[in-house]
Amino acid sequence: MTEALQVPTHLTVENADFSKALGFIDGAVVPLAEAKISVRDLGLMYADMTYDVVHTWKGGFFRLEDHLDRFFASMQGLRLDAGMDRAAMRAVLMDLVRRSGLPDTLVYFACTRGLAVPGSRDPTLSRNNFFATVTPLVLRGQPEEMARGKDAMLVRDIRRIPGSAVNPVWKNSHWGDFIRATFAAKDAGFDTPILLATDGLVAEAPGFNIVAVIDGGLVSPDSGVLEGISCRTMFEIAAELGIPARYGALTPEALLGAEEAFLTATSCGLFPVTRIDGTPIGAGVPGPITTRLLNTYYRKKNAGWHITPVTATDED
Repeated sequence: MTEALQVPTHLTVENADFSKALGFIDGAVVPLAEAKISVRDLGLMYADMTYDVVHTWKGGFFRLEDHLDRFFASMQGLRLDAGMDRAAMRAVLMDLVRRSGLPDTLVYFACTRGLAVPGSRDPTLSRNNFFATVTPLVLRGQPEEMARGKDAMLVRDIRRIPGSAVNPVWKNSHWGDFIRATFAAKDAGFDTPILLATDGLVAEAPGFNIVAVIDGGLVSPDSGVLEGISCRTMFEIAAELGIPARYGALTPEALLGAEEAFLTATSCGLFPVTRIDGTPIGAGVPGPITTRLLNTYYRKKNAGWHITPVTATDED
């Protein structure tokens, strides 16, 4: 009997209590509607910032330390300083979630360049700005959407920003290529774009890494992309299930000829891709490997895998 996708049904917009959403800004926790930054912040004006997104599951952070690793590496690469060390930041995020009372959340945290010194464009003079928000977790892929899968478009004329200009390993807000490609895909009747790198190899989708199932194993691009934590998660699960997995070059032709394909992201774990450019991938439905990975992902999270419980702060 074929295994069916097991996707939680309760994490919907209708069930989400956004009245509990909070923000951390200028050292204080406030209702989300009161969390504001200046319209003159260089993060807003020039996308001079980094951010990360981690989720909580049944009252615990999933892979919090991995997200903090990436965030601090991104800050170092972009010459940003949140004004606190890792332990202090962990405590801020823990406190934010605890105060919200929400068990399943998305926690967005960012460091921007801050305000420019009047009369200067020197970024070294700005005081950087850290903020964070917590909102209810709404799965990006609801059960009916996951069962259908995405119909993606390989966008060939809008290439991913080269790493020599913006290092994709540092999570950033330079989404001009992603937004243009999304409009192109939507205009053509597709769900999402998949972008190519400047060398013509498959790169990534907006907010997603791409994984292809080829010869029974997983392949995900190894350069020109964000080092996705959700992709790493699926590779770890694949190893446990005895499924080969590797990072490497992925050509458009190989992706189009794949047995299965899926996208990975914090907000969904993975999202099946069942058609590309209107052509079915495999049987045109979520495949058996995709299904096993997602179902195992939820089983392991429910059992506490990679979960760090939300704890009280020293101030309590």
